[in-house]
Amino acid sequence: MRRRTGVLWIGRLFAALAALLLACGAAGARTGQISLTVVGDKEMAEELKQLSEDLDKDQPLSGDALSLLQAAQTRRARIASALRSRGYYDSRVVATVGNQPVDEASALDAIDSQPETAKIDFQINVATGPVYRVVDLEIDGPKDVVDYPGLDRSKLALKPGQPADAATIINTENQILDQVRNHGYALAKVARREVVIDHATREARVTYHLQTGPTATMGPVRFSGTDKVDTTYLQKRVPFKQGEPYTPDKVSALRDKLTALGVFSAVRIKPATQLDAQGELPIDVSLEDRPSHSIGFGAAYETILGFSANAYWLHRNLFGEAESLRLSAIVNHIGQGAIPGDLGYGFRADFLKPDWWVAGQDAVASAQALREVYPAYTRKAVLFGAGLNRILTPHLRVSGGLSYEASQIEQSGTTAYYQLFGVPLSATLNEANNDLEPTRGYKFVLNLTPYADLEHGNALFTIAKLVGTTYLDVSGDGRSVIAGRAAFGSIPGGTNAGVPPDKLFYAGGGGSIRGFTYQSAGPRDAFNNPVGGASLVEASLEFRQRIGESFGAVVFVDAGGAYSETLPNFAEMTPRVGTGVGVRYYTSFGPARLDVGFPLNKRAGDAPFGIYVSIGQAF
Repeated sequence: MRRRTGVLWIGRLFAALAALLLACGAAGARTGQISLTVVGDKEMAEELKQLSEDLDKDQPLSGDALSLLQAAQTRRARIASALRSRGYYDSRVVATVGNQPVDEASALDAIDSQPETAKIDFQINVATGPVYRVVDLEIDGPKDVVDYPGLDRSKLALKPGQPADAATIINTENQILDQVRNHGYALAKVARREVVIDHATREARVTYHLQTGPTATMGPVRFSGTDKVDTTYLQKRVPFKQGEPYTPDKVSALRDKLTALGVFSAVRIKPATQLDAQGELPIDVSLEDRPSHSIGFGAAYETILGFSANAYWLHRNLFGEAESLRLSAIVNHIGQGAIPGDLGYGFRADFLKPDWWVAGQDAVASAQALREVYPAYTRKAVLFGAGLNRILTPHLRVSGGLSYEASQIEQSGTTAYYQLFGVPLSATLNEANNDLEPTRGYKFVLNLTPYADLEHGNALFTIAKLVGTTYLDVSGDGRSVIAGRAAFGSIPGGTNAGVPPDKLFYAGGGGSIRGFTYQSAGPRDAFNNPVGGASLVEASLEFRQRIGESFGAVVFVDAGGAYSETLPNFAEMTPRVGTGVGVRYYTSFGPARLDVGFPLNKRAGDAPFGIYVSIGQAF
């Protein structure tokens, strides 16, 4: 009994000591705040206030008196450094606490004299003074390199008369090196950068001392880090020949060619720091393999068409040369009728062999079985295709192939059978800056497919469609973008009676005219069912605004329609117009979108609105 009492007594003693230590620690922890006052240049004042707010979030003032004082001194130094970096060399920054300068010993007394619970207020007063400007820019180096046309100074960010901004001065150094390296000087460097400040005239003179080194040629490329991809094959992907004149663009092209394979999680390129005996620049490439297999799932929703779900399995390196096999499945029309009788589904296999026969040419093959349930028709089909995709330039791609499909299509109570042999051709000109989230540039896609209907006397018809998109970055930082889209399609000489229903043009839906149900913005039969057309015209305009880091909003207007004749006849139907709003949630694999569209000139049977949920922008 005594032993148990002793143990309890010792436990209570330790608990009391711990509580006392915690109380002492809590008493020693104090908090502070910065009160910033700026006079002078208004734009600089706003930048300093934003800097102070960011530091408050990232490095809040807390701790004992000495810690608070040191943090305030650091904050003052950061503000003074920011002023000098923007060319304000006559600025004054004064920091006090309790009217005592933070550099004086009395500042500690001023803090200690305040109640323990009080928030310590540090006053930082800033006078920006005038900005110093660059009066002279010199580049010291070989005259045939640093003078025009060797070096085009009009393309440099820093020019005489501009503020002596540190970021601009450093950026200009990089621009000088980029231009010089483009002339083959792979090892060029700025040995010394001088910025001489004249306080009497408030002027700055900037001199870059350039060392070009010898001209270089492209050297051997050595791969390491991969144990899944054949490095002999990777040598075929190298977009230059050994001994060619050196340019940085060729190194960037090498990175792009390797990344485009999709088999590496990291591509690190490290050019050598010196040339070899042949005057060539060896390049070491360190690679990290991605897992060979991956799976994915997705879902979407559209009014009338209902929910859809999809999944895929991918092998991205079948035989060691980045050959890929993708197996995918989709189920749609969920919730729009009986299950399974009214469901749509599809199963597809896609194979790709990169660099088949020649570099930059991919061989592709596909097989598909599907059932489609749309307002215009219900279709069962099997499809096979094979072809070649070729990169002609970094922005221009073409493709061609052969296709065969056998289908059974039910429309308005009538069932028809088709066997189609096709020659799909396409060309893509892509000058947009990004595939997932473009903010500037443009893109054109032309698709042309001649068909022979083997089931109906080898009847011939051709489907042509041109789609163009453009993007304007109105804010300059990609956060406010105006996006436009236009599409035109035609079946030359085609009529609705001679072309399978699934090959006709339809308008309406999330990727066409939002606010109208898919296939509804076009010709209809006597029972108000869509029947498709021999021509198509569409136009869309959308304003996209980022909100914070992960969210965005859009406002859009879409217009167009499908028409019975080879060329759109607006006397048949005025273009349908829809408008609406949407929200975006941005992820690493593209934005998730929710759009709500409203028809402005709907016809009998049209829904009052449409809701569209999917991954990726509308265009």
